[in-house]
Amino acid sequence: MGTPPPPHPPSPDNPAGKRAGAANEKNEDAQPAKEPKAPAKEPRAKARKTPRRATVALAVLLSLLALAGSVAAVVLAWRTKEAKEEAPPSPAPAQSDGYRVSYAKEPLRIQLACAAVLHLDLDEPRADAAESLADLRYESRCGTQPPQLSLGPGAAGGSRHASADTDAEGCDRAIRTSPLGQGLRLEVAKGTALCVLTAATPAELVLVEIVEVGGSGTAGLRATSWQMPRAR
Repeated sequence: MGTPPPPHPPSPDNPAGKRAGAANEKNEDAQPAKEPKAPAKEPRAKARKTPRRATVALAVLLSLLALAGSVAAVVLAWRTKEAKEEAPPSPAPAQSDGYRVSYAKEPLRIQLACAAVLHLDLDEPRADAAESLADLRYESRCGTQPPQLSLGPGAAGGSRHASADTDAEGCDRAIRTSPLGQGLRLEVAKGTALCVLTAATPAELVLVEIVEVGGSGTAGLRATSWQMPRAR
């Protein structure tokens, strides 16, 4: 096959050729249309870190406060323990200068038949003791008569001038200034009290309180004893 002949350039006298050439020039000068861009995405708002940091800081602060409270509690407990260990022991009840408590508020229960006798040893103390060792003699009565108390052969002295609040010095003074003689009797009535000095070695100074009186010779006594100073 032969080579095709080149196209003839448009003739200036050919209007169709002119229009075709003008159209070709416009197409060459025209730029290709750009595709529309997708709308730009808005940047995400940065998460606020301030509240989270504040929460962490608050948690740390609370932990520190709790730790400080625990340390303070431990220190306080330790100091309290030291104070208790260093504090002197509390004195025994009804303790007086020179008098040592042998026993305190010891109950003695008495229950006898009509017209019976019971002997009390206040050195131990003991109810229903031997008569030769008795510091007190308890004698019940028949009918409406109240029981009676008197000093026994084991007592060195006594006094009815006493009360539930009388201490060792008060008992000692009452026995010296207002003694109860041998053979004298004291009616057993609730609320009354008497002091007794025993003849034992060392001697005991005893406060006897009558706390209860029942029928048929029953009674409730309470005794507190101090050991007499050896210098006396």
